[in-house]
Amino acid sequence: MNSDSRLIRLDANRLRVANPRGLDAVLFANCEVPVESAAIDELLALLKLENTVERFASVSPSSFDETPALRRVVLTPDFHKANGIPVGSVLATRGFAVPQAIGNDVNCGMRLHLTDIAADRLDGHLDELETAMRHLFFEGGRNIPMTGRQREALLRSGLEGLFAATPRSFDDGLWRLVHATGAERDLDRVERRGSLPSSRVVGLEDYIGEANHLSRDSQIGSIGGGNHFVEIQRVETILDGPTAYGWGMRAGMVTVMVHTGSLSVGHLVGGHVRDAMRTLFPPSLRHPENGVFVLPAGERHRAAWELFWDALHNAANFAFANRLFLALAAFEGLRRVLGESAFPLLYDAPHNFVWRETIGGEDLLVHRKGACPARGFAEMAGGPFAFWGEPVLVPGSMGASSFVLAGRGLVDSLHSASHGAGRALSRGDASRGHEAEFAAFLERFHVVTPVDMRRPEVRLRRDIVQRKLEELQQEAPFAYKGVGPVIDTLMGAGIAKPVAELRPIMTIKG
Repeated sequence: MNSDSRLIRLDANRLRVANPRGLDAVLFANCEVPVESAAIDELLALLKLENTVERFASVSPSSFDETPALRRVVLTPDFHKANGIPVGSVLATRGFAVPQAIGNDVNCGMRLHLTDIAADRLDGHLDELETAMRHLFFEGGRNIPMTGRQREALLRSGLEGLFAATPRSFDDGLWRLVHATGAERDLDRVERRGSLPSSRVVGLEDYIGEANHLSRDSQIGSIGGGNHFVEIQRVETILDGPTAYGWGMRAGMVTVMVHTGSLSVGHLVGGHVRDAMRTLFPPSLRHPENGVFVLPAGERHRAAWELFWDALHNAANFAFANRLFLALAAFEGLRRVLGESAFPLLYDAPHNFVWRETIGGEDLLVHRKGACPARGFAEMAGGPFAFWGEPVLVPGSMGASSFVLAGRGLVDSLHSASHGAGRALSRGDASRGHEAEFAAFLERFHVVTPVDMRRPEVRLRRDIVQRKLEELQQEAPFAYKGVGPVIDTLMGAGIAKPVAELRPIMTIKG
């Protein structure tokens, strides 16, 4: 299935991508993983950023404190075409950052909670659960009050700042569950404790609002569109007993998975960064043909460098809180239908971000767009996953299995794994045809959207129903690659070891 002539197979799970510059670019994909030629085209255009860096350094060498270089490129098995930079791309750079290489949805990522609810307890309650979830997510049930002081603390200091700015006596709305579930105790199970420091707030003053005024904003607790979701699942199969036991996973238990990021907040701060990069690009040079700019790490551009990290951290901090509150909203729905339960966090990590990492003894900036970190024992030392490796959350398409794996810290993959199955069809192609397959999918699967198609008055509005169905069809299983070959590649290459398979019970889509 990997028939593009620009792909040279190295072994059962790796392909080298031939490119004019001879850059180290490796795609992890076994023979069963389809690879679209359009994604290779997009990658080769992206790799021209090496030319951009060289031209920049030639006319402004003082912009860089060290010789800049694109050191390595890794492509995960869910590699597919996007809008300028393929999803599933991992770039390791020295001496410069590439803000566009983490995508517009800064800190889009995954969060997974466990429960002590047996999945068979949901039998006969799915309609009731759907009604509860629709109210909580779409019909006025979202209740996450905050003051401007709390929002500023969140943007500047992340979850630690938000919790410090919130009295434990404040239990309005979902704050009651923040305290009851021990969210603050779970911070060691969130990448960088969900708390990235920044010296200022970049362009989000209107979102913050008045310092002491309590209000409910339209941003926090938003799922977003596209492939974002909140999903109620069951642990279908345990694949690695000792690790699953150590993580508290049991066959048949209900889990809650969240996939979203910083949404409009990330888009806004990303715009500030892109404007700053265009300003500092040497005026004597033509803008990059591929539209991808670089940000030198040198002292000369310290102001732009600090702006980038502050803006990045503002958006990432918001995303951590967004996933937390979405998970708690789902938990509230389960509580209303089934009663009290435990709700421990397994893990929360981004797959659209840039990390400062030491890999192979070299200090690098590792940019991941649609790629999970998959660090091993050594990299996770001192934390709750030191004995197992980092949890890697790989969702399937809507209605398909998701997988939990344990990272192995493979240097050749830049400690990176897939963040999903990857699209097989563009959204436009998925919207055309496949009517019978899509109808069968809707018949057997529970999808909760803002449009309640069970209501007679809604069914009469064919325009509204059709628009929502078209959106869902773009995310249906046939639009995505099969997740099985992706998981087989991750395991076969030594990137991550499968721990458990999760089957969806109900998916909530924005």
